[in-house]
Amino acid sequence: MKLKVFLACLFALAFAAGIWNDAPKKHLAKLVNTTASPSEKNAISYVPITDDEYASIQSAAGTDSLFIYKFQTDDESITQIDCWMEHYVNGSFKETMASMGSSMRPKRENKLYWSLTNVNEKEQMWIVSVRDGGSFSSSKGSMAKEAFISSTWGSMIGSQKIVPEEPITLSAIVRKKEQGPTSFRPDPDELIKSYDEVYLLKCRFKS
Repeated sequence: MKLKVFLACLFALAFAAGIWNDAPKKHLAKLVNTTASPSEKNAISYVPITDDEYASIQSAAGTDSLFIYKFQTDDESITQIDCWMEHYVNGSFKETMASMGSSMRPKRENKLYWSLTNVNEKEQMWIVSVRDGGSFSSSKGSMAKEAFISSTWGSMIGSQKIVPEEPITLSAIVRKKEQGPTSFRPDPDELIKSYDEVYLLKCRFKS
């Protein structure tokens, strides 16, 4: 148990320190709607992970899911990105988690990360982080695993145009207590209605 907690903390520190570079890496979560936009400028795009070595480290740390997004805008007035997680229970909004803002530089590629790591049988640790060049802004916390029989997750976008002040739902983790098939649809409203617990990662770009 102590080793698992140590690995989870080590994974978190590596995440915040920026071990991940621009090389593609393997994603253990389900891939949804990853069609890329013809232009990567003025857009935020999901980055699939394909690196096997990184995947083994991710597995050893007990990470359930990892999402990486890259974003870039030529609009010099857009200098900030806000990120937050919305938590829904039994179809109703419960709370906002991991709310944070981070500065960004236009005309260069930036990254956003969301990871969920198993700490023990009852608790998971999440981290949301934005990388602007060599600097990181991060928010982290924990969530109870509760008595959920099944869960699934995925990206809600492949590539989406950045519109100032307009919220973008990036990805979701969903859980249910009863047995039965689970399916992931890139539709926030449908997920909220269909599952006992839903976590949505959202962002907004602004000046």
